[in-house]
Amino acid sequence: MNIPSTLNVAIGLFFIYLLLSLLISEIQEFLASSIFDWRAKNLYRSIQFILGNSAAKLLYQYPLIKSWKDYKQRVNKNSVGPSYIPNSTFALALISVIIEKSGVQPEINSLTIDDFILAINSEEIKQFFDPDQIKLFKILAIKTKNKAGDTANFESLETAISDWFEQSMTRASGVYKRQVKLITLAIGFVVAMGLNADTLNITNRLFQEPVLQENLSQSINIVLTNNPNSPLNNCLNSEVNSTKDCQDLTENFLYSYLFDFSSLPLGWTQSNLNQQFNSRENIVIQLFKVIGGWGLTAIAISMGSSFWFDLLNKLINVRNTGSKPQS
Repeated sequence: MNIPSTLNVAIGLFFIYLLLSLLISEIQEFLASSIFDWRAKNLYRSIQFILGNSAAKLLYQYPLIKSWKDYKQRVNKNSVGPSYIPNSTFALALISVIIEKSGVQPEINSLTIDDFILAINSEEIKQFFDPDQIKLFKILAIKTKNKAGDTANFESLETAISDWFEQSMTRASGVYKRQVKLITLAIGFVVAMGLNADTLNITNRLFQEPVLQENLSQSINIVLTNNPNSPLNNCLNSEVNSTKDCQDLTENFLYSYLFDFSSLPLGWTQSNLNQQFNSRENIVIQLFKVIGGWGLTAIAISMGSSFWFDLLNKLINVRNTGSKPQS
C-alpha cells in the first residue's frame, strides 16, 4: 500500500466531508431558525417541564421576554418565543412574576428574601404553580438565606435561581442535541443523495484518478495551508470567534468549492455514474452500494464541520512532517 497516496485520499475525503458539513449546518440553521423554530419550541417545552404549563405562560408575559417573543413573531408568525433566555433574565422574570401575582407589595427598593418567601406561600401563587414547584422555590430561598446569613440579599436569591435554571437547561439541552443529531443525520442523507456524495465512490475515484486527487489537493492547500487567514480557518478555529468570517465563508467559499464538480468527485455527471454503475455487477447490488455510500456520507458529515476541520489539519501536519514553526 502506498502510504502517501492513502494519506492524500483520506485528506481529500475529509475535505469533502468538511464542505458538506458546512452545507448541512447552513440548511439546519435555516430550518431551525426561520422555518420550524426548533430552538424556541424546545426552550418553551423545557420551561413548561420545570415550571408547569400555567407558570410558563405567565413567565412569557414578562415584559422583556414578551418583547423578544413579539420580535420573533414579526419574523416568524409561528414562533412561540425567544430561542434563548439568559439565566439572569429568567431569574429576574420569575421572581418578579411571583411577587406580582402573589399580591404582596414590598418596597421596590428594598426587596428581601423574606418578601419572596411570603409571596411564594400566598394562595394566589397556587393558581399558577404546582405544589412541587412552590416547595422547590421555598426551599431554595430558605437555603440561600441560611447560607448567606447576615449578608443575605435579593441578589443572592437571583443567583441561586439563575444557577438552578442553568442546571435544568443543561439537562434539557442534552435532549435537544440528541434530537438535532437525528435531524442532522436525515438532512445529511438528503444532501448526500441530492449531490450524489457516495463515500465508496469518492474513495474509489480518488484512488484511481491521480489527476482528481492532485486537483483536490491543490484546492486544500489554497484553502488551508497557504491561506491561514481564510474565512474557513477563522470561522472554524476554536480560538477565533468571528461572525463576519463565518458569513464570508457561506457567501463566498462554500458554494464556490462545493458546486465545482470538476475538482470534486460529486454530482450526477456521466463520468461519476459510470464509476458507480457498471454492467459487470448486479444492478441491485450496485444500487445498495450507492445507498450505503450515501449513508456513510450522512453519518460522517453529521459529526460536524469543526470535527473534520481539526482532523484535516492533523492529517495535513502528518503529511507535511509536523506543524510549521511559529514565527
